[in-house]
Amino acid sequence: MTDRTLTNRTLTPATAAPANPGVRQDWRHGLSGPVFVATVLLVWVTLHPFQSLSTSASVELSSGNEGLTYAAFLALAGVALAVVLPRLRIVWRCLMVAPILAMAGWMLVTSVISEDPGTSLRRLVLTGLVVTLAACLFLLPNNQAKLARLLAICALTVLILSYLGVILVPGLAIHQATDLGEPELAGNWRGLFGHKNDASAVMSLFVIIGLFIARCRMPVTGSAIMLLAVVFLLFSGGKSSLMLIIITLGVSSLWGIVRGPVARALLAFGPALLLNLLGVGSVLWPNIGSVTKALPLDTTFTGRTDIWAFAIDSLPGHYLTGHGFQAFWNTAKTWTGGEDASWAGTAAHAHNGYLDLIVNMGLPGLGFGLFMVAWMPFRDVLAAERNGTDPALLAMLRQIWIFGLSLSAMETFLFLRADPVWLTFLFAIFGLRYAASFPLRGLAEGRQTPN
Repeated sequence: MTDRTLTNRTLTPATAAPANPGVRQDWRHGLSGPVFVATVLLVWVTLHPFQSLSTSASVELSSGNEGLTYAAFLALAGVALAVVLPRLRIVWRCLMVAPILAMAGWMLVTSVISEDPGTSLRRLVLTGLVVTLAACLFLLPNNQAKLARLLAICALTVLILSYLGVILVPGLAIHQATDLGEPELAGNWRGLFGHKNDASAVMSLFVIIGLFIARCRMPVTGSAIMLLAVVFLLFSGGKSSLMLIIITLGVSSLWGIVRGPVARALLAFGPALLLNLLGVGSVLWPNIGSVTKALPLDTTFTGRTDIWAFAIDSLPGHYLTGHGFQAFWNTAKTWTGGEDASWAGTAAHAHNGYLDLIVNMGLPGLGFGLFMVAWMPFRDVLAAERNGTDPALLAMLRQIWIFGLSLSAMETFLFLRADPVWLTFLFAIFGLRYAASFPLRGLAEGRQTPN
């Protein structure tokens, strides 16, 4: 029996629902929307929006040690699993695959043998909860129209809060000269986020999401989201995100013209490969560095080259297992010898997701990670097209994925616990997994997703 035959016979809405649904299904349908919105806003807004950057006492979600944060994610994950319980077979069939299992296993290994096992294991737990929620997100709405509405609610909430912050509490929504970390960013908008780079990346994703919403018979709402996101992106000063969203939309426009898997692979992977070559490659190889210096751009990539060099210098002796899952930057100052060490040792991450995979989990971590977030989704995009997936839905998932691959050459969010870009990127990757396995046609007209 083929997968398609199995899908049609056992996973259609008619056969997957109980014989007498009644109240047993009503509570699930009633909770699906609130759980979706609560999950997305918990990550996008966090429990501590509008953090003050002028005091060392500011609480950061990235610290990974907040009890309330863990409790919130654990509760939401439990409810989400209960809501999608009738469709857990879909999650099992689509996600219990070698690339994902290999990555999960290696994350556990590098957490146990980490230089800071306590930190690594705590962060692994939070990462696991976020991955669980991301796997459920795509299955919560029962049709594409509802998915568009829920995404609109989440995006507009973040946009409204961020704009209100800029207007009402600019000291907490705009970078200030009194910020302890990077006073040179004064004037850049960050909204409810902790940094303008986070804000600019999420606003770029809102452009993609707004375009999808506009194509789902909500043109006014979708256009408003795109316009508000573009304005905020410009005032955030996020040059990397602005450049990459333009590239992503350009690649997407060429996708329907270019045919053949090799040509499309070049389209999808080309921007990330080029950025890594010109960026980290310029630190690794002097010849490439010479080429980069001849280009009309900031050859330090706004100070990233110092951080990349610092991360690369930490690799000898750690190529197999790295320093431990998300442990290195937590102890980088100790590793470099104290307060007088290079300022790069105080960075939160390598500002390159691929380099951080090696730093945290060694070369096997990079290999497993690339297979999971790059090669597997690429095959899923092609399979989803053959399945006849709705064009608007497939375009959004593909654009988020390509943008994330490219952004990873300049920022770190891959496997970064509850990072807003990571959750959105995961949503796209898992969405592509489902679309590659099940025909998702006509969802804009209100037909159901797989049950």
